[in-house]
Amino acid sequence: MASAGTMAGQLVKAKLEIYKDDSAKAALGEISFFFNPQAIRVTKSVPYREQPQAGANAQTNQFTHGDKAEIDFGELIFDTFEQRKSVYKTYIVKLEQLLHFQKELHRPPRVLFSWGSGFGSGEGKINSGRFFVSRLEVNYTMFLPDGTPVRATAKLTLTEDIDPKKDTKKNSPDVAKVHLVQRGDTLQGIAYKEYDSPAEWRRIAEANSIDDPSELQPGTRLLVPPILK
Repeated sequence: MASAGTMAGQLVKAKLEIYKDDSAKAALGEISFFFNPQAIRVTKSVPYREQPQAGANAQTNQFTHGDKAEIDFGELIFDTFEQRKSVYKTYIVKLEQLLHFQKELHRPPRVLFSWGSGFGSGEGKINSGRFFVSRLEVNYTMFLPDGTPVRATAKLTLTEDIDPKKDTKKNSPDVAKVHLVQRGDTLQGIAYKEYDSPAEWRRIAEANSIDDPSELQPGTRLLVPPILK
């Protein structure tokens, strides 16, 4: 079976595909790596808020949100010594542009890391296509006599870009629910849990005739009204 770096015995180059948006028709181009990565680190964490419970031996964990995924390339090597060309002008400047604000986009461009069939879009992989270049660190290690840089190593980090329209889902947008108040609960916290928006706390307060939101009593049952479209 061919690896991510080879297909049918042929070397496949890793690359960054550059997009205006999520449409493949809006591709701005691509940047192929000079050498394929030796190591790729993917990180994703989910922080939890500790929720105190009366009479419990330990606090419970309450999910709030997931952190963005990151892809780190430990060391990418770029070399233009044989061509006697500037490695900066040939490769590095293109990577730098991915960190710059683009006037027509009103943000830096998004990228997709692609490497054969192992890292591609549409297959449930970690690289969904919604990533920004969040960090670039370059070390120049070889120069021509006139000072032209011809070899560089780069550390590159991609950070997931979340589309709230697609990734934020309301837990109860159109169905009424009942919430049992626990010690430490707040209306803002309940609103975040039920609507994914703490600003919706007034909706719950009005539905339950609550005048002072700071005086929630544990054991109280609150009606969580629906958001009707």
